[in-house]
Amino acid sequence: MKACDDTESAIQAAVDEKKATLKKNKSAMAGIVDYTAREKATVLQTKMFGELGAAGVTSAQATFDQLKVFCGDQAKRLGELIAVVMRKYKTTDSKRYKPFEEVKDIDVKEQTPPPSALPLPEQVKYQLAKATWYEELFQAAMNEIATVFNASKSCEDICKHYGIDNADGKWSKELRAEVFRLDSKDDEVVKAKFGPPKGFPRALEKMTQGKTLRDLNRVTFEFEDPLLMALCFEILNKKYNIYGLKNKYLQETFKEPPNLHMNLDIKDGWLCEVQMLFRDVLLIKKELHKFYDVNRADGPFVVAGKLFKSLADPDAKQRNEDSKCRSTDDKGKNNGDELLKIIKEKDAELKDRDERLQSVINENERLKKMLESSKGELPPPSPGDAKTRQTTEEKDIEIERLKKVLGLAKLEKAEQPPPSGTYTIDQLRSGIIEGVDSKRKESYLSDEEFREVFFGMGKEEFEGLATWKKVELKKNARLF
Repeated sequence: MKACDDTESAIQAAVDEKKATLKKNKSAMAGIVDYTAREKATVLQTKMFGELGAAGVTSAQATFDQLKVFCGDQAKRLGELIAVVMRKYKTTDSKRYKPFEEVKDIDVKEQTPPPSALPLPEQVKYQLAKATWYEELFQAAMNEIATVFNASKSCEDICKHYGIDNADGKWSKELRAEVFRLDSKDDEVVKAKFGPPKGFPRALEKMTQGKTLRDLNRVTFEFEDPLLMALCFEILNKKYNIYGLKNKYLQETFKEPPNLHMNLDIKDGWLCEVQMLFRDVLLIKKELHKFYDVNRADGPFVVAGKLFKSLADPDAKQRNEDSKCRSTDDKGKNNGDELLKIIKEKDAELKDRDERLQSVINENERLKKMLESSKGELPPPSPGDAKTRQTTEEKDIEIERLKKVLGLAKLEKAEQPPPSGTYTIDQLRSGIIEGVDSKRKESYLSDEEFREVFFGMGKEEFEGLATWKKVELKKNARLF
């Protein structure tokens, strides 16, 4: 009788432990985004960016160091959240996690090299072009795996499809475990996302450092079930030669974002990148990556681009409460309200500036029409009529003077769109290109390369900067 009681107690204890783990996981997921932390990082970054434009790197170094320390603390906080959510995958169903623990590292193999006779920039362009010849094959192969997983009724069906040995019953478990549901709406067990494609500047930077480009074709598999992630690796390992495998989930402490990372030989020795992430870890990583990049940056310009597109929070009242709780320093002084005030003031300034600018544009348009109308009222001078000719010339001079006073000449020039067509950063730096406005070279970059050159800023965001900031950035990009 006592043995039965002990067994029941042990079962109940295990159930209670799982409930506690899931509760902690839910709490951790709710704390991913700290809006006060985003605001403080934005305030520091705004200050640093202003210092960069005013006096360069030396002036901005102290603020950059402060930003780096702050972002390091946030990266550590989010790393601790990952450790919490990883307990869910490890302990909720240890039998489903065990095959995942058996996935061990594999040595790296370098990418197939480009022709050595080419100069380095052309080697990079060659590799980028070569990747396009494998992208269709790579996407088809990875999508096929995701389709089979999502269409199957059991793990045994997947094993049978790919010829995976299941004699020991390792994979004889339900496919859709309730505790590890990825997507209850579509009933999918895996999602595949490709890209983003690597741009020329970043690829050139890597090859300049002596690295090879093993990630020009890449996919991220999002799983929620560790058993299925391990089975997916088993399939890839059977179908392809795998290199550079790192099971970063096995870190004792998470010093870098965890994932299952590998390269596979898709064909002819050409290596592609595959990453596998748990859903909850991927959600944390999206927030962590911004702070992590700042923490490992070696200078202000590396992280000069705006980190957070928006500070908006659907529950503003809750955010204010959170700010009061999270931003109290050791002396008990509250900084959260002050930071919120600064952000709101900046937003109000931008809105006011936009409204005033639109008002000026409207007034200029009205005056332009008046000037054109008054100019048209003067009859063309007859040949030899010196008096009429003088009157017309005086009118033209007066019109030009008014234009300068009103800023119309500058406005008319600014309103002219650049010629169609895009060029690479190297082409634009090489010298004068026919049909390209030398004062607006940046507008001829593709959207993707524009963001890489100007630290993640889009063209609209760039145009909204002060003139001196744009000039400084264009000088640093060697486009001025």
